[in-house]
Amino acid sequence: MSQFEYLNRIPLGIFLPGNSLIHRLNPAVKIISFSIVIAAITLTTDLLGIILAALLALFTLFAAKISFLFTLRGLRAALPFILILAVIQLFIASQQSNDPVVFSLGFLIIRSNGIQSALLLLLRFISLILFLNLASATISSLELIHGLEIIAAPLKIFGIETFAFAMLVQIMLRFMPMLVITAEKIAKAQASRGAIWDQAKTGLIKKARQVLPLLIPLFSNSLHQADTLTNAMLSRAYGSNKRRTGLTKYQFQCQDVLAILVFCGSGILILFFQTIIE
Repeated sequence: MSQFEYLNRIPLGIFLPGNSLIHRLNPAVKIISFSIVIAAITLTTDLLGIILAALLALFTLFAAKISFLFTLRGLRAALPFILILAVIQLFIASQQSNDPVVFSLGFLIIRSNGIQSALLLLLRFISLILFLNLASATISSLELIHGLEIIAAPLKIFGIETFAFAMLVQIMLRFMPMLVITAEKIAKAQASRGAIWDQAKTGLIKKARQVLPLLIPLFSNSLHQADTLTNAMLSRAYGSNKRRTGLTKYQFQCQDVLAILVFCGSGILILFFQTIIE
């Protein structure tokens, strides 16, 4: 039955309640901090900066008291594709470089620059997945709404309804695990009726034929859930009151300022670490 456990393979979007230092931060601070680091990892071309980002991800995991094995589940599904891209990058960068040859076998030439480029790509993807898992595990859907509202508060001056945008993002993330759970139920129901899901070696066409009967009821069920959610929101008079209040009033504290400084400083180091040490 392991082939049906889709939710265990995709930890992204799963919130893990806790009382760690990261969990207690202001939601706006968490959103800004993770966004800064993710943007720095995406833009940097410095291998030392990427290594620093990976170490920062491990430190943040420890501070958030999240099991490293949980985050590895997010890497397990993407790791084969990342390794393939890293190998391709290894040979392409080696062909385009004049650095010393490390290994050669016929027309296959591996240079030091190719190894560095492949390692950079590999660590970049791993660090991005770790921080995305960290963000989803430490920011609940309700905190995400409040955090986006706090960040987008200046837009209210121009008459932009920030709460509607925050609610849209929250609903989108909320439906991700629900879609996975629904896919599990449909796949198990089809398997109980004779559908074959555990074939080790199947061609691309056979896989498409296998997935197509899953997508059609999944799409239909998603429309039904969206319609039910719409009726539930309308029955609760959603949108009738422009000023919405919350049970929790978030305020910036010393730990929030310290977190912003740490993550901003880390983002600068990730981008310019090689330049700074020189």
